[in-house]
Amino acid sequence: MPSSAPPAPAHRDPFTAQGLHVMVKPIGPICNLDCEYCYYLHKEELYLGNKSWKMSPPTLREYIQQYYDAQPAGVQEVTFAWQGGEPTLLGLEFFRHVVELQQELRPPHVRVVNALQTNGVLLNTDWAQFFREQQFLIGLSIDGPAELHDRYRYDKQGRPTFPAVHRALKQ
Repeated sequence: MPSSAPPAPAHRDPFTAQGLHVMVKPIGPICNLDCEYCYYLHKEELYLGNKSWKMSPPTLREYIQQYYDAQPAGVQEVTFAWQGGEPTLLGLEFFRHVVELQQELRPPHVRVVNALQTNGVLLNTDWAQFFREQQFLIGLSIDGPAELHDRYRYDKQGRPTFPAVHRALKQ
C-alpha cells in the first residue's frame, strides 16, 4: 500500500547548508552596567595589562574577511552577531565602519545580516535610525517591569537602568 506521507527531504548537511555562525565581542568584557547576575563582569581581570578592548580597524577588516572566507561555497546569507560586554560602547561610527567593510568585502550574491545584543542604555534616535536603515536585528536585554528589572540591572553607580532601557524600547 503506497504511503501518503510526503517524501523525506534530501539530506542536508547543517554545517554547509546554512553556513558558519560566530558571535563577536568587539569590546570584550567592557560594559556600562553592573548587573548582579552577570557572568561576564569580572572577565577583564583575566587579562591584566590590557588597556584597550576595542577591536581595531585592521582587526575588524581581517575578522570580516576571514568570516566570509570561512563560509561554505554557495552560502547565500551571512549573519554577523555582535555582543559584549556592551557593543554600543564602541560608538555609532564603529558600526558604520562595520557596514562599509561588510559591503566592500562581501562576496557576490551574499546577503549580509547583522544582529546586535544590547542593554539599550546608550540607544537614542541616531542609533535607532541607523539600525532601521541597515536592518539590524536587535536584542534588547530587559528583565520585565521596572521593579524587577532594576532589582538586578543597575549602572556602575548603582542607579536603576529601566528608564533608559524603556526609552530605547520606544525608539
